[in-house]
Amino acid sequence: MSTQRGPAPRWWALTAAGISVLLSTSPDALALDKQGSAHGGDVSGADSGFDVTGSASLGVALYNPTYAARPDNTGHTLFRYVGHADIDLIGQRLSIPIDVNLFTDRDRHGGGKLIPSELDLIGGVTTTWGLGPGAIEFGVRAETDRNVDRGNYSQTYVDARTRYLYSLADQFPELGRALDGNVTGAATLGAFVVNPTYAARPDNSGLALLRYALHGEMAFLHSHAAVGLDGTMFTDRHHHPVAPSELDLTPELIARFDPFEVHLAYERDMPVSEPPGITATHTPHVQHFVYVLASWSFDAYSPPAASAAPASTESPPDDALPAPSARPPAGDIPPAPSATSPADDVLPTPSGPDDSTPR
Repeated sequence: MSTQRGPAPRWWALTAAGISVLLSTSPDALALDKQGSAHGGDVSGADSGFDVTGSASLGVALYNPTYAARPDNTGHTLFRYVGHADIDLIGQRLSIPIDVNLFTDRDRHGGGKLIPSELDLIGGVTTTWGLGPGAIEFGVRAETDRNVDRGNYSQTYVDARTRYLYSLADQFPELGRALDGNVTGAATLGAFVVNPTYAARPDNSGLALLRYALHGEMAFLHSHAAVGLDGTMFTDRHHHPVAPSELDLTPELIARFDPFEVHLAYERDMPVSEPPGITATHTPHVQHFVYVLASWSFDAYSPPAASAAPASTESPPDDALPAPSARPPAGDIPPAPSATSPADDVLPTPSGPDDSTPR
């Protein structure tokens, strides 16, 4: 990333207001946030037991004029390979989320376009508890983003964050019925507690201090289709540490047929404010692209589907046999005894069936 971001207070205020309105009515999308919500943002989940859930994704940039393929802002992203896992040690009360992101550079030649140019590794610990109409997640994670194919540039940090998750259909069933889906979302507040190198803007200037995020999704058509919006903001510890220095905005369309999802998204990462000395030297540096991301979700310990009970092969109970007083109708002749079994074993006695009556 370079060093560009001009202050735009009025533009920022309008943008922030717009995001707040949109996300208050929609909530949970799979944008390019490389550190996703644990358990996909589920509001409810098991509070005990061991489980491993996650997803594998493949993305491709359809249009990319400026989105970099490495943390040092070189190249242009072409492919994205993603793996995510949640290891639940005590249900969602204690979980270990793990994320792996790989990007490739379309500017490389031939098969080099398929070989990773950037590797991002993220791991941490989270705990999720029901609170009011939703759930609250507390987590600590460490991330390192580094060049893979050239140089040794990297960005690293440890952050702590709180995320509130909600599902409106759980509180307003009539809304779920009207949409044939749901409105879900999350609001996040995070702090970079250890940050030697993670930038506060797309041009790699500054050092990130705070993270504000709103995430929304409105699902319909039996939740097979959805629209989502994701907004993430960072602040700069060295310049107005509470005011946003960067805004990443991602609207998307989603098709979902469990366990598969396809996302068509546009991401735009842009500066919001920066020191006047930097602003005077360049125009704002913006990274944006359009991409498609296909995902497959899994649950390694989901119980097997119950199979249909096999037809019974047992003989009917005694009470299903003719009553002891039943006798063949008049004129009927009992069958002749088998040559291999004595007649007494087959024919009933006048007083009823004996112990050897077939069942």
